[in-house]
Amino acid sequence: MSSHHRIVIASPHAAEREALASWLSSEGFEPVRAATAPAAIDAIQAHPFDALISDFQFAFNHGVHGAVRARHAQLPVIVIGDADGAAQARTESRGASYLPRPVDHTALVGLLSMALSDERPVRRSPRRAVNRFEATADGTPCCLLDVSHEGLRLELPRTRRSLLPYFDVKVPLIGKTLIVQRVWIAAARVAGTAADAVCCGATLANNNARSERAWRMFVEAIPVRAADSVRLQY
Repeated sequence: MSSHHRIVIASPHAAEREALASWLSSEGFEPVRAATAPAAIDAIQAHPFDALISDFQFAFNHGVHGAVRARHAQLPVIVIGDADGAAQARTESRGASYLPRPVDHTALVGLLSMALSDERPVRRSPRRAVNRFEATADGTPCCLLDVSHEGLRLELPRTRRSLLPYFDVKVPLIGKTLIVQRVWIAAARVAGTAADAVCCGATLANNNARSERAWRMFVEAIPVRAADSVRLQY
């Protein structure tokens, strides 16, 4: 995801701060490192920012989460901590997302991209969860998981998590190849997906009118997976 979003990283662990900053920089984000809770609060109060990634203790025991909420009630916050169900429950009850250590690059970037996409929604029509239709992404076999008039979500092999921002998706069922723009990519969260898979959300981009018309007809006609609610955004 290419972006100039400014992200505050608050962690007492130097290696973790540098790894997270490197990952975000490689995705086009602007990381701001803070080694202490007061430094994080100063960064939050001094300049505009778009999201916070914070150590659990910093967030809730040293006032960093409160400083964010004082500025913006809905700003994305990702909290990092141990694999602890109570810590995760506390985090989610405060309207933040939780990632256990060790943090996975793909999961972090995907979660951040999804959170930021809520601030600039692209999709205008309902998303339809479907029964894993076969497709290819730049020639790699994949599955469609859900679709809308404006985009789609794919299950991909983990080896393809570095797909270019723009890539081709071929859907044999409609005999069309579509150009799409990757919005986020993250560890698979759908029951039944392979352990070595990732999910990718993408929007249609620069397709001709005939291809887009065929896609919309496909979206309207495709059987929907019953009683399924999908929360991820593209």
